[in-house]
Amino acid sequence: MNQQNDRWFIFREGELLMPQDEDVSSAVCGLELHLGEPFINMKEHFVVSEEMGPFHVLYVDADRDVPELLQWQTVPIRTLLGALNAPLLTGSAWEHLSRFLKAFHVAQWRQASRFCGYCGSPQEDTVDELARQCVRCGRREYPRIAPAVIVAITDQYNRLLLAHNSKFKNTMYALVAGFVEAGERLEDTVHREIKEEVGIEVESVSYVASQPWPFPGSLMLAFEAQYLRGDIRCDGKEIIDARWVTPDTLPEIPGPGSISRFLIDRWLARWASR
Repeated sequence: MNQQNDRWFIFREGELLMPQDEDVSSAVCGLELHLGEPFINMKEHFVVSEEMGPFHVLYVDADRDVPELLQWQTVPIRTLLGALNAPLLTGSAWEHLSRFLKAFHVAQWRQASRFCGYCGSPQEDTVDELARQCVRCGRREYPRIAPAVIVAITDQYNRLLLAHNSKFKNTMYALVAGFVEAGERLEDTVHREIKEEVGIEVESVSYVASQPWPFPGSLMLAFEAQYLRGDIRCDGKEIIDARWVTPDTLPEIPGPGSISRFLIDRWLARWASR
């Protein structure tokens, strides 16, 4: 492998690490670095081969100091996605971002898959595909992807339903969302999550778009739906408040870069064009 033509992605938890003189756009495409054997031989390092060419990934534990990286800058991945307006990217720009998200997703999964879930023995990277294999029982494990739905619900007045999750650290409101359960179709998840979290029923459910969301390993599937019946009743555990809003009563909402904000912006554009 010609190392000089390879590109690197270096992560520490939810951050991208890069030299001070690099910019975010080049970092998303992969850093053209000429790193030596100490980096190549780190157990946290691995290489992924694909059509755009091989790339190196290094995931550094938060409590580990690497002298060569101490003066590097760090960029939170969520901030980076916001700066790029990720859901709107197309063509080659999306190809580069997709590879970047794959590197981050797989790096986290690889760190969490050091031991076999069946017998507890150590796992190693396989050479023929992107997987981890137990050194004892031979069980293979592949990168985990957790599908989740997110829904923009509007009523007969074109108001949008926003909810405040108990896990939110501030006054932010966002769309109803939840993970797909075993045996469910995506439409089933949409209806169940809405009923469980805010107590209403919807109709005219339609798919809009999707977005890889590696925090740590989700695939967000975006839908729109129309209010059908029922009164808002928050579950009091996950959702502690929900309300119908107009552009004039819009609370704090997610920042650019997330598919949640993409759906909210779609609603705002339709409202403005009425």
